[in-house]
Amino acid sequence: MAAEFSTRKKIAFSLVLLAFLWAMAELACLVGLWALKRYKNLEYQPKVVEDLNDKHKGILAAQIADTSSYMVFDPELGWTIRPNGKKPQFQANSKGLRATREYDLAPPAGKVRVAAFGDSFTHASGVPTGFTWEEKLEEMVPGFEVINFGIPGSDPGQGLLRYRREGIQYHPSIVLIGMMSENINRMVNVFRPFYFPRSGIPFTKPRFAIEGGKLALVENPIKSIDDYKELLSDPEKWLPRLGEHDYFYQRNNRRSRFDFLPSVRFAHVIRIQYFDQPIFTPGGQYNTRSEAYQVSFRVLDQFYREALDHGSLPVIVLFPQRREVKERHNHRQVTYQPLLDELRRRGYRVIDLGEGFEKYDPEAEMASKNFLHYPKVGNEMVAEWVRDVLTQQGLTTPEGVQAALKGTRAPKL
Repeated sequence: MAAEFSTRKKIAFSLVLLAFLWAMAELACLVGLWALKRYKNLEYQPKVVEDLNDKHKGILAAQIADTSSYMVFDPELGWTIRPNGKKPQFQANSKGLRATREYDLAPPAGKVRVAAFGDSFTHASGVPTGFTWEEKLEEMVPGFEVINFGIPGSDPGQGLLRYRREGIQYHPSIVLIGMMSENINRMVNVFRPFYFPRSGIPFTKPRFAIEGGKLALVENPIKSIDDYKELLSDPEKWLPRLGEHDYFYQRNNRRSRFDFLPSVRFAHVIRIQYFDQPIFTPGGQYNTRSEAYQVSFRVLDQFYREALDHGSLPVIVLFPQRREVKERHNHRQVTYQPLLDELRRRGYRVIDLGEGFEKYDPEAEMASKNFLHYPKVGNEMVAEWVRDVLTQQGLTTPEGVQAALKGTRAPKL
């Protein structure tokens, strides 16, 4: 009897000790969560997406019914510019290019045809027709014909797909591969609301991934307008499907029934921040070990190689956001500095527009104004800097471009 009582006492003591140690561990994790938020600005905030919000439902319903919007569904690219599309400030030609004229497939004799690919910064969404940097570049260099293939809201992967489908047939002498600094997020995103819930683009798109060390295309999961109708009628069924290859869905949409435990939340933050490699470092620069960075770099490299293979001279153009123009002015490293450094170290042709803003706006007066896309003065400076760099490299004549092509090889990976 005494032995049995002693055994029960030992078990009870062990359970109490375990409970105490568990409580101490949870308390330590709670303190750790506080410290991560206080000193690293890191916290556990799963953004579970189980339904479309009213804004996105309205936009999708309008897109399904509308035949006059500037942007249009595209099963391959996700979305593109509607042929002959119009907005108050924008106009597209019959091929869905931002232009007031048509272009022959064959370049005009004696001219250097420049094809610009990218997002809204390439599209020049901040200015009306007549003031885009492409139009200004044509004015500054009479020997240039500059075609604007920019698609608002897109990423370089979509730009590569548009180049393959449409750009090659125009036989450009120079291909400008645009990447705005924020695009790194889009490179691993499939359904925009997973990444940016307030987005006005509630559409899906393809993305690239690295599989077995090689770049692989993950096709757009929405293949038709009927698929969007199904998404509207049954989002709970469709959203997990759209999130299968979406970095932000996989990262943020994993709420657990044990989230009330500090240890579970702490482990989640540590895993995401230090093992899954977040897109940005704690200092705000691109994390070169992240999937987003590696995909971005490989897409730019692939775009570069394919342009060379088709007889065009590729130039990667990096677009800073307003805050990065201010950061450079304040002598701080910009978000995309690691990418810029690697591209230059490996020998790619690169134009950093931040350097142009620094030259033409040394006091960063433009950056002190409130804007999302570059205003008229910004587009003017973009055109000036692109002109300066291409002129310095002898690329303003067909003969100069051909000479450069003969001496250009894709850098080794």
